Amino acid sequence: MRKSAALLLCLGAAACGGAPEEKKPAEVPALLPAGTWTVASEITALRSLDKTTPAIKAKVGDKDSLTVCVDKPGPQPPANMFAGTGYECGYKSAYIKDGMLNATIDCRRADVDGSIMMTVQGSYTATGFTGTAETTAYLPGAGDFAMSRTLTGSVKGGACTPAPPPPPQDKDEG
Repeated sequence: MRKSAALLLCLGAAACGGAPEEKKPAEVPALLPAGTWTVASEITALRSLDKTTPAIKAKVGDKDSLTVCVDKPGPQPPANMFAGTGYECGYKSAYIKDGMLNATIDCRRADVDGSIMMTVQGSYTATGFTGTAETTAYLPGAGDFAMSRTLTGSVKGGACTPAPPPPPQDKDEG
């Protein structure tokens, strides 16, 4: 009987692979890592806020991808990395620390007259981030809109060269 019980225990341990291995959680750096970030987004919702055609030319399901250089770890990487192609943005507030991503950014587009506000929420690890961006635009004219997007980012560590700042606009032209 003892031999049978011992045999069953050995077979059971072998079938289950022995003691379970503990999975280590992905390392979470204190600040968003430096490197070349590839950020993808997809529009999940878009609606008019003033019963006119939204000022942005987009539709649900549209996807975008952009590459951004984060030259050093920090609490405020380039804000446009969360907005997408064609936006120039600045932070209104940001908490990007210890794996948490929470920011409000104020953006502009050449093809839209007025401010486009975005709230970004998500989380990051040493290799990437996931999150959402909720966009609201109340514009001087028609075309007010609300938009929701999913965001995913991955980083290739190492040195990168940040894009040069845009040249200053001379207001005396023309």
